[in-house]
Amino acid sequence: MNNFVKISITGKNPKLFIKRYVFNKITYSNYVEKDRKTIIIKILYDDYLKLSNNALYEIKILNFYGPIKYINFIKNNYTLVISFFIGIIFLLLLSNISFDIDVIHNDKKIRTLVTSELKKHNIDKFRFIPSFIKRKKIIDTIINENKNVIEWLEIQRKGSKLIVKVTQRKYNKKKESTKPRHIVAKKSGIIIKIESSSGVILKKKNDYVSEGDVIISGDIIKDETVKGQVRANGKVYAETWYLVNVEYPLNYKEIIYLNEVKTNIIASFLKKEFSLRKNYAESYLEKKKVLIKSKVFPFNIRLEKQRKTKVNIQKYSKDQATKKAVLLAEEKILKKLNADEYIISKKTLNFRSNDSKIIVDVFFKVCENITSYKAVDENLLNNDIINEQQ
Repeated sequence: MNNFVKISITGKNPKLFIKRYVFNKITYSNYVEKDRKTIIIKILYDDYLKLSNNALYEIKILNFYGPIKYINFIKNNYTLVISFFIGIIFLLLLSNISFDIDVIHNDKKIRTLVTSELKKHNIDKFRFIPSFIKRKKIIDTIINENKNVIEWLEIQRKGSKLIVKVTQRKYNKKKESTKPRHIVAKKSGIIIKIESSSGVILKKKNDYVSEGDVIISGDIIKDETVKGQVRANGKVYAETWYLVNVEYPLNYKEIIYLNEVKTNIIASFLKKEFSLRKNYAESYLEKKKVLIKSKVFPFNIRLEKQRKTKVNIQKYSKDQATKKAVLLAEEKILKKLNADEYIISKKTLNFRSNDSKIIVDVFFKVCENITSYKAVDENLLNNDIINEQQ
């Protein structure tokens, strides 16, 4: 980018002076004749240096254009510029130093423990506050090292103050009930496997059961009468069925977050913004912090952490979209299942499509734990005892 200056030339017959230099291949623009002895023109800064050596004319710079304008401003105001940047650096340093740490918990021993653990990881008063990611790692480390005492830990930052919230781990000793019960079907299905440690098994593999059917009974029956009642224990696995309806777009838009992250300083005045570096905020803004904010003028300086992104648009054929939809349906089913449950088979029943998406119905056979419980009827046992006494 070229550097230009607007100059005034004062002296006897300045027009002649200009003509002489035009012949020497010096060009100018924005010609203004102020009076007979003064003219104003805009020329290249390098050409101005050639003209400025003439002793017969008074040549003054009225304005600068291009990079030299800012260079000249810095030269003339270097003390102000240096003070400005030193002030920003000082504010950045101060804003990242912890001046107070408040550990919130009723138990003094817990507060002392957490404070001591934080100091081990250099989190203390008048020290630099670690980043959010680093604080998360420190939290995980403290919890893992004190998992018998600490259930949950959070470090919140409010300006230059850290607020630490902690939850103590408590062990609830629940007495297991010994009341008699049945094991019943939680939902309809075809039995795949029955595991039992107590109770009377009434069903077998491949039997169809409906919701509420008794599979393992807590009643001990002899001679068609209830002689005793126990607490049935066990698990029942059955083949169950799901029909999942899934929609999948034929045109898939994906935002890819790149590794390039930069910290940018942005000054805002009125509705205009000026960034120190190329602005990525339009892509993805990870973090924003106001450093300076005027209460009188609409002016502020903020620090932004920005991540570069790009948009990837993927077009799928109907076959590709159908396969993606089936995988999505499978993910939905797996989220409902526990570790001991699994998908037996799947089948695409039908699909519909339009210009923008495909709609698929997927039928699943699932091996699922259908164990549920039901209290026994204690009157059956009491009636039998009364009948025997009579």
